[in-house]
Amino acid sequence: MKKIYIILLIIFSLTAIFSCSDNLKEMNKGEEKLILSAKGTDTLAELNAGDSGINFSWTTGSNSGTDAAINYTLQITISGQNFTGAYSVNLGQGTYSMSYTQKELNNILLNELSATPGEKQTFQARITATVANEAVAAQTSDASFATVPYKPVTQTLYITGTSTPGGTDLDGAEEMKLSSTGVFTWTGTLTKGSFKFITAAGQELPSYNRNASKGDNSTLIYRNSENDPDDEFSTDSTNTYTVTADLLNLTMKIKASEVVVAPYDMIYIVGSFTDWKFIEMTPDPVNSCIFRYGAVINWNGGGEFKFGTTSGSWNNMYHPTEPDAPYTWTEVQQDDTGDNKWSIAEDECGKPYKMYLNITPGKEYFHMEEFTPYPGLYLVGDATPNGWSIDEATPMAASGDYTFSWTGILTAGELKITCDKQSDWNGAWFMASEEDKLLVPGTETALFVDKSISSNADIDRKWKVAEAGSYTLTINQLTEQITIEKH
Repeated sequence: MKKIYIILLIIFSLTAIFSCSDNLKEMNKGEEKLILSAKGTDTLAELNAGDSGINFSWTTGSNSGTDAAINYTLQITISGQNFTGAYSVNLGQGTYSMSYTQKELNNILLNELSATPGEKQTFQARITATVANEAVAAQTSDASFATVPYKPVTQTLYITGTSTPGGTDLDGAEEMKLSSTGVFTWTGTLTKGSFKFITAAGQELPSYNRNASKGDNSTLIYRNSENDPDDEFSTDSTNTYTVTADLLNLTMKIKASEVVVAPYDMIYIVGSFTDWKFIEMTPDPVNSCIFRYGAVINWNGGGEFKFGTTSGSWNNMYHPTEPDAPYTWTEVQQDDTGDNKWSIAEDECGKPYKMYLNITPGKEYFHMEEFTPYPGLYLVGDATPNGWSIDEATPMAASGDYTFSWTGILTAGELKITCDKQSDWNGAWFMASEEDKLLVPGTETALFVDKSISSNADIDRKWKVAEAGSYTLTINQLTEQITIEKH
């Protein structure tokens, strides 16, 4: 038996030796001369970032019949610099070509070689073949190519002007979202006025303005000097707009939202159960014309209520269209004639209710229903202990009639809260009030979404955990408020 072990040890040792030596061996390449060729595009363009920028290919070169392996190194430099400070990449063995997209080549030329964008320049490439045998000298072959690098467009863009929320204060310019290379979008309220785009908050230049020479309200022009025209785009009315700026194609698109701008920033519920005090409702995170309220409605000598538009003011209130309307009455009017109110009976009080008022002009609507809390809430997401497994979603603990809490470690990533762990992911959820909302200490509105409703199918907002650590999350299903603590 001992002899068998010795024989096996010898076999394994020889195998290892031969395997190591194979890395230094290569079939006889004879005396083939090393020749490099380069085929590229004359002008690089960010619009064609993913297209082919250049392709290098070369012959094998010679190992002078030694069977030694050949290692290849590719270098690129500006012509005339004799490869001083050249970009260099070791390609290893058995590689006889190398390609770069226009974006990749442009990054090399600008960032590694400090080439000048917008100017046609000549560059030199060199392939070096190094033989794993000191008796064989290294071989080189050069090839030149000429191209025009481009200056990449900005990675940040801001909207500013008299029609924007920040006005003409450049420090208050609204940041736009980069949706793809050179394309930025922004959604928000614009009033009647004008706007343009700046590349850095607080800095007037460089900017993208309206190209007045085109005679339209949709063509961009790059402005880099105070002497350049400072024409702006215009809006004719106040509304919610989605603005898209395409810096590569120099186009601007603006689309008015179908949702009308809310006539009031805040709505107040006032009634007998509030002691006729004006209580703020919660603005809906998705529709600015909807205001929500959740509470246990207690009998207080009556069950009447209506809605105010200014705290303490009995003018311009929202009423039901009938006097003493039941809480299930949905029709709404706004005027100062009469004093219609909704009314909830004494035996209907002492229970939790959720309600919302839609003040979209011409489409006013009220909805109220008794609330049945979900028996459990669960954390889902790659920031949570059990990741994206909805079956193994991390449970929160009940800490009150409508409140659930959880304390533990969150990693960097995303999370949302499922109310029912529905396997098709189309159940009920509490989500962040906006996409990629940072999870930071404080109390904020949690967006309740029933994804079984077809119009909600595309809503998928998550909290983003940027800083890993120990957190306590407390959410109230009734008031739809979440409190975040970091320990």
